[in-house]
Amino acid sequence: MELNTSQNDAVLNCISKMHSKSSTFTLIWGPPGTGKTKTISVLLWLMREMKHGTLVCAPTNLAIKQVASRFLKLVQEHSGDTRCLGDVLLIGNKERMCVDGDLKQIYLYDRVRRLFGCFAPLTGWKHHLSSLSDFLENGYSQYLQHLQDSQEGDTPSFFSYARKRFAVIYMELRRCFNDLLLHVPKSSILEVNYNSILLLLEMLEEFNHMIQCRYFGDEIRKVFLYSNDEPDQTNSSVVTLGKMRIKCLEELSTLLSCLKLPLTSSKPTIRDFCIKSASIVFCTVSSSTKITANKKVEFLVVDEAAQLKECETLIPLRLWTLKHAVLIGDECQLPATVKSKVCTDALFGRSLFERLSSLGHEKHLLNMQYRMHPSISIFPNTSFYEGRISDATNVMEKEHRRMYLPGSMFGPYSFINIEDGREERDELGHSKRNFVEAAVIEEILYRLRRACFKTKRKVTVGVICPYNAQVVAIQGKIEKMRFDPLQVKTNSVDGFQGGEEDIIILSTVRSNSVGKVGFLSNAQRANVCLTRARYLLPYYP
Repeated sequence: MELNTSQNDAVLNCISKMHSKSSTFTLIWGPPGTGKTKTISVLLWLMREMKHGTLVCAPTNLAIKQVASRFLKLVQEHSGDTRCLGDVLLIGNKERMCVDGDLKQIYLYDRVRRLFGCFAPLTGWKHHLSSLSDFLENGYSQYLQHLQDSQEGDTPSFFSYARKRFAVIYMELRRCFNDLLLHVPKSSILEVNYNSILLLLEMLEEFNHMIQCRYFGDEIRKVFLYSNDEPDQTNSSVVTLGKMRIKCLEELSTLLSCLKLPLTSSKPTIRDFCIKSASIVFCTVSSSTKITANKKVEFLVVDEAAQLKECETLIPLRLWTLKHAVLIGDECQLPATVKSKVCTDALFGRSLFERLSSLGHEKHLLNMQYRMHPSISIFPNTSFYEGRISDATNVMEKEHRRMYLPGSMFGPYSFINIEDGREERDELGHSKRNFVEAAVIEEILYRLRRACFKTKRKVTVGVICPYNAQVVAIQGKIEKMRFDPLQVKTNSVDGFQGGEEDIIILSTVRSNSVGKVGFLSNAQRANVCLTRARYLLPYYP
């Protein structure tokens, strides 16, 4: 979790302001590749350790998933107990968010689904504890009842019955309590009960191992009748198992009397429990409406804050328990999208980040970039950030200069002139495309794939087009190509905001006698295009 000086200063400023008496804002200015997400993750780690209720917001599902994923990775790498994630929650629309992998461990929809079975009054956690306690206490009586109720011919030995019956009860209890440990905050379980659950699961696993792997025959009855008052038997395995049974009964009794968890079959109730008990909640700004007034949130973090309209940022700011808000963004990249000229002229698209910045509010600049080769970073640094960004040692090392294709034209930063290319409008006349550029990009991708196939090197490639018609044209040419080991993504400038790839191919599309470059005349849009690549940025002007 090492931070550089600027990252560390930003985090310490947030922590110190968190403990001030007045409600305040902190602005963190995060240019491309400066470790903005890492800084957020460390800040959230500290908030979690200090048990401050924290809400983390971003403009889009993709952006909030990236922040949540990075924080979850940090927790998994540095936490002593990675199974307890109940205090971390991701909220979002099931169809739009498309959650997979480890993020399912903290996703509200999946959490409610898993806890629905655990909290069921008749079949949930309390039922499992009671069933196991009853079996360990009255196993032989249950066996006799089973014989009485069974059809003729079904007469297993008590050992066979006990082994099979215990395995079923144990597996169901273990599955239920593993879900509880993962999806319920330790603060809701309480530390003493949490430790009792871990001890019980450990003893039950050993008990199950012994009863499944050893043959006890008729002596298994002695295990279920054993008491601490009896002298030790000659069979040490019977004594060991008997003592373990008594210890399990003690822990079961403690948990049945002390563990206070919901017993409900209402999914809305479980959903409210998950939201209320979580200390770190991730969601888009629009989804933050689900955070009601009875949820105590002291700390707000808004990522990509410069991409949000001021009115959108007000949605999470409505929470009256807030003590401090951190806005993290970069006003030199894409702002919020506003299509109406009237709204644009009225500054409707202005972000709260930009407003506070224009009023002279202090911004903490993250001033070291870890993404781009220096040949790629020098132009945006001098043109958009007044040369205030330093290159980290990792991007200046020899390994960061990678030649994927032979020839000087394929160095880290190159301009490739397409003389015969002509811009044209698409069929609807709404967007522009350049088929010659699309054909050249197809050829470059083919050569890259062939070169990387020989070296068995996996490479990510992004093709950025300012015009949607060009995105469609390129996708049409390459949709049937096999790219493995290349991973190719083609999208508009907006689609690449916040992303990075090993190689970025920029198709400008425009080719005219008057030198108009269209969308790329916008400095913020150009900045996004020119700061996505790690190693190679061929540029088709």
